[in-house]
Amino acid sequence: MTLDDNSDQVHFWNELAGPLWVAHQNETDRLTGPFGEQAIERAQPVDGDQVLDVGCGCGSTTRVLAAAVAPSGRAIGVDVSRVMLEQARHSAAAAGLTNLEFIEGDAQCDPFGNDRFDLVFSRFGTMFFADPVAAFFNLGASLRPGGRLTFVCWREPALNPWMTVPERAALRFFELDPPGAAQGPGPFALSAHDHVAGLLRAAGLAEVELVTVAREVLVVEGSEGPDLHRWAHHRLVAGPARVRYLESPTDVQARARADLIEAVSVHRSDDGVRMPGAAWLVSARR
Repeated sequence: MTLDDNSDQVHFWNELAGPLWVAHQNETDRLTGPFGEQAIERAQPVDGDQVLDVGCGCGSTTRVLAAAVAPSGRAIGVDVSRVMLEQARHSAAAAGLTNLEFIEGDAQCDPFGNDRFDLVFSRFGTMFFADPVAAFFNLGASLRPGGRLTFVCWREPALNPWMTVPERAALRFFELDPPGAAQGPGPFALSAHDHVAGLLRAAGLAEVELVTVAREVLVVEGSEGPDLHRWAHHRLVAGPARVRYLESPTDVQARARADLIEAVSVHRSDDGVRMPGAAWLVSARR
C-alpha cells in the first residue's frame, strides 16, 4: 500500500465494518452521538451554509446538519462505505429531507471543488486516512476563504477504557498478542494534541484549536443478561479477536462473552454499563 492509498480502509468499511455498523446503527449513535452533538454545537452551522460531512456513515450527523442549515443551505455526506450510504439515503428519504445528498468517495483524495463549503465537519471520521496531511489539505482546499473545519476524534487509549478494556479482555481470552503501536489509520490515529495541530497547520489551516471533552459512555443500554450478551457478541465480532471468536465452538463463544462481561462488571449501573470516554473537539479555519 502506498502512502496515499486508502484501499485497505475502503475494503474494511465495505466488507467488514460497514455491515456491522448498519446492523448496530442505533448503538453506534448512542455511543458517539453526545460527542457529535457537542461538535455540531461548536461548528455553529447556520441557514445558508454549504456543509461537507466527512465519514458520514449511516448519515445521522448529515441529517442534523441539513436541518441546521435549512432552508437555503445544503449538506453533503461522503463515505467510502456503500452499505452505510444506502442506509443513509433510506433514512434521509424516510425523514423527508431534501437539502442533503450522499456520495461515495474518499475524502483524502477525491476532488470536491475549490472554495465550495462554509463548513467541513466530521464525527469520528477523520482518523482513517493513510495520508492525513494530504487529506486535510484536500478538505481545506474545498473550504471557502474563512471557512471552518470542525471534527471530533478520540483521545489516547488510556482515557477511553470503554474501548480498551473489552479489547484487552478479548485478546487475553483468546491468547492473542495486542496490536503494535498504531502508525496508520485507526481510532487513535489523531489522539495526540501536538500531532493533530501539526497536521492541520501542515495542510495550510489556521486558528487551530483542540478542546478536550470527557464524559461517560453508555456502553451497554440495559443491565439484563440478554442485553449484555448481545453487546459482548457485537464487541467480539467487531474487535481484533473477530476471526478466532467466529471460528470457535458455541460453548467457547459463550465463555468468551461471559469473560468480556466480567471485565466490565465493575462499571455496571441501573441502566447498563457506563465507562469513561474522552475526545478532542478540533476546529480550524482556512
